[in-house]
Amino acid sequence: MYFLLLVLLYPLSLLPLKVLYVLSDAVYGVLYYLIGYRKEIVWSNLKHAFPEKSDEELKLIRKKFYHNFCDQWIETLKLLSISKAALNRRFTGNWDVFQNLAKEGKNTYAILGHTFNWEWANAACPFNTPQPYNCVYLPLSSKAVDRFMLTIRSRTGAKMISMKALKSGFAQLKNSQYILALAADQNPAQIETAAWLSFMNREAPFFRGPEHMARRAKAAVVFAGIKKIRRGYYQINLSKFCDDASQVELGNVLQAYVSFVETQLHQQPDNWLWTHKRWKHSRPQ
Repeated sequence: MYFLLLVLLYPLSLLPLKVLYVLSDAVYGVLYYLIGYRKEIVWSNLKHAFPEKSDEELKLIRKKFYHNFCDQWIETLKLLSISKAALNRRFTGNWDVFQNLAKEGKNTYAILGHTFNWEWANAACPFNTPQPYNCVYLPLSSKAVDRFMLTIRSRTGAKMISMKALKSGFAQLKNSQYILALAADQNPAQIETAAWLSFMNREAPFFRGPEHMARRAKAAVVFAGIKKIRRGYYQINLSKFCDDASQVELGNVLQAYVSFVETQLHQQPDNWLWTHKRWKHSRPQ
């Protein structure tokens, strides 16, 4: 099945992005108008997150979100064949933050959310950082699709570490300088041990892991935000929060990260993964 996916999708990835965006628009029409994929979840999330906005404004945000959502996966497919020059032209940022931390000999935890296009961020980082770049990921249930996504995600040099094998993955980081990227805005698996913080007008559970791991590693912490400039062009904003997480009061890293994500959502509300059931849990009694 994995090789079938490659045979079918690699030739498609060779098409120019302007052609692939025609396909994205077609998929958008099917998802939004025919299937209505998670439209009610998206609507509920937006209504709670932006109570100050009118229904007309929220409907426009929802439509833009679905366009971005479809572009995300078409652009991810393009990673099978895109060149370094083309990706660096389309995905820019203040890479000097990582480069300066490398000069200082710092290990770095880069924490980001599911803002589009996070897959391009994962692919572009190894091209622009002197340190080895590593990323924690959650394996997909389909082994064939998971292997296919690993091919895409590791093509530019990123080392992927499974959440189901963190101990062995982290063991390989010892005795070398590194960047470790983690997406920390999805629902944690263990709600009982999650940190509950106010997020877009409601309480939501967050992983404590990224902060605890950064503290144990005495690593620098960088928040990574992605801004969509226009279709097919993005800019990453790397914001260094601290040089050593162990020197920061416990809880401050996570709270600052949540505030960072909220700022992103207010600046570009259509550019985040609103299909997440981010607020489906309630705080345990």
